[in-house]
Amino acid sequence: MRDVALQAGVSFKTVSRVVNGEDGVSDDLIGRVEAAIALLRYRPDDRARHLRQTAHHTGAIGFVMVDVANPFFSSILRGIEEVARQRGYLVLAGSTDGAQEREDQLVEAFIARRVDGLVVVPSGSVVGTLRTELERGSPVVFLDVEPDDLAVDLVRSDHRGGAAAATRHLIDHGHRDIGYFGDNPAIYSAGLRLTGFHDAMAASGLDVALERMLTGTNSAEAWRAIVLESLTAKELPTAIFTSQNFITVGAAHALHDLGLRNTIAHIGFDDIELADIVHPGISVVPQYPRNLGRRAAEILFGRIDGELHPPIKDVIACEIVARGSGELPPFR
Repeated sequence: MRDVALQAGVSFKTVSRVVNGEDGVSDDLIGRVEAAIALLRYRPDDRARHLRQTAHHTGAIGFVMVDVANPFFSSILRGIEEVARQRGYLVLAGSTDGAQEREDQLVEAFIARRVDGLVVVPSGSVVGTLRTELERGSPVVFLDVEPDDLAVDLVRSDHRGGAAAATRHLIDHGHRDIGYFGDNPAIYSAGLRLTGFHDAMAASGLDVALERMLTGTNSAEAWRAIVLESLTAKELPTAIFTSQNFITVGAAHALHDLGLRNTIAHIGFDDIELADIVHPGISVVPQYPRNLGRRAAEILFGRIDGELHPPIKDVIACEIVARGSGELPPFR
């Protein structure tokens, strides 16, 4: 309907009135809208209307995430629930584990249960059932991942800017030999964080040796072993940047195991539990996922209430919480 409105040079509300046979639209505007409908081959979709019409709310929304066991996503869920509870809504939630097939299953299951809208952390390219619902006009807000080819409501952290700031923080404290441990760069946020790391290093005229960069999708315990091996097999970096919460946990254990907690500077992306009570405290770039969830839910309920403004894109700036580990000076 937005495409029809643009083609006809009228408001979205005018298109809605014409499509629904409402009064108050001139014959000239009706003709323009009908011509645009014919040109674009627009066809109203009755199946999706339950997600758009405020008169038929079902009192539930869906949240599709990657992994509820990850504190980042469970905190987002908590934020969504806080807003939903104020509206008397329930939140149905499920994990995709990064699998497209599972994402399709969850979206289909939530739609079958007639949820009024969806908050989604997509597992990859927006395809399948989710794309179909977007094309039908269903209220959907994206979290953490920004689709390349779709204008959609989005809430995410500034992954690239936050990673660049973290790297500059280490550089500003005298470090030139910095190791990078990150999630699989094919993951949207992980790719941006790796880019931010390179941005800051390049801006300071610093090269990054390939052996100083390790990426992959692993558990915290697996990262503990990876960092242990990395810091015992070659000349040590003076600082490391861990770009995801599980990696930060694994690296903190590894540095403790090696007796290097007060030697190698360390900063992580995402905050972790107990980061402020170990010694030295772990410096981080927090995302405040609970706030991300709240903001996504607020946008979604605006759409459910009938708001028709252009897509909202909230990219939230990140700042550094310095606790000691990221401020250690170079040991050589």
